[in-house]
Amino acid sequence: WYHDHSLGMTRLNVYAGPAGFYLIRGGPDDLPAGTLPGGAYEIPIVVQDRSFNSDGSLFYPDSRQFFDGFIGPYIPESDISPNWNPEFFGNFMVVNGKTWPVLEVEPRRYRLRFLNGCNSRFLILKLVDVDPGVGTWPLTSALAFNQIGAEGGFLDPLYGPVSLDSLLMAPAERADVILDFSDPALAGKTLYMINEAPDEPYGGGMPGVDFPFADAQTTAQVMAIKVTLPLSSPDTSTPAASLVLPPMRKLPATDKIRKVSLMEMDSEVLAGVGPREAVLGIMDVNLYGSPVPVHKMWMDPITEAPLQGNTEVWEIWNYTMDAHPIHIHEVMFEVVERESRMDAMVRPPE
Repeated sequence: WYHDHSLGMTRLNVYAGPAGFYLIRGGPDDLPAGTLPGGAYEIPIVVQDRSFNSDGSLFYPDSRQFFDGFIGPYIPESDISPNWNPEFFGNFMVVNGKTWPVLEVEPRRYRLRFLNGCNSRFLILKLVDVDPGVGTWPLTSALAFNQIGAEGGFLDPLYGPVSLDSLLMAPAERADVILDFSDPALAGKTLYMINEAPDEPYGGGMPGVDFPFADAQTTAQVMAIKVTLPLSSPDTSTPAASLVLPPMRKLPATDKIRKVSLMEMDSEVLAGVGPREAVLGIMDVNLYGSPVPVHKMWMDPITEAPLQGNTEVWEIWNYTMDAHPIHIHEVMFEVVERESRMDAMVRPPE
């Protein structure tokens, strides 16, 4: 997906609307034409959260108070900016630029290309047949997501397609999904796509157990899907359970291992105020041999300069308080491992 990356303006520009899809087809990594639903039955779905003023214009926080209640002192009396909001959670769910839309579908398979375009909000999407505004939570799944791809391509054929009752998506994450509405029991029904993830930073766990559900009247409601259109032509696409995904190409030998860090910087002059900003960094070791992050600023020299055609392993160390997704632009990448490292805790000097 594409979005503007102007320095200091990325979140505002994505929020304003300049973001969308481009789909690259063909080649050895694709499936034969007609295998998957296409044309009118392949639909990009961008999910975002926004807030609006009473006149319908987009609401932009004019103070950090919107984020954490901090009312100052701001720059120049401190090092905290008055309008940098490290995280933003809107109270309206928007799909393809429309608030709480309705999609009418035929009783057949559809391919939906999901993108979580929210600034900070994780999504846990589920399809139910009960109005989420009046139903008793937790709501039971009425239709499975059959995920066939993510990010830049199809899932590993050893593991996919995957049938899921709910679809977890981090900000900027994509999912390639098949939904099958051909079951006669769905004819004439309205299905509600809901969001079970919280109205706060996501830390993992079970909805309703480890964190509260999103607001059932607002941010838990994403869109409605009505199975009300007549079948216009036979569905010749392959059922998800029968799909054989293309094999993943084996990557060449690794040329280099890079260790980079995700960090949050607190105020240097106000005790207990933070995070001031999110920054990237590199990894080093302290006197005890434990890994420690070293933050870098935009004016620092370039530390990572991969060569075209190289294959690299990037270890991304997350030192923030949140589950923190990250994606890399204009390259193909594969997530090979996730782990928790207790030795990454920084020991204080003795």
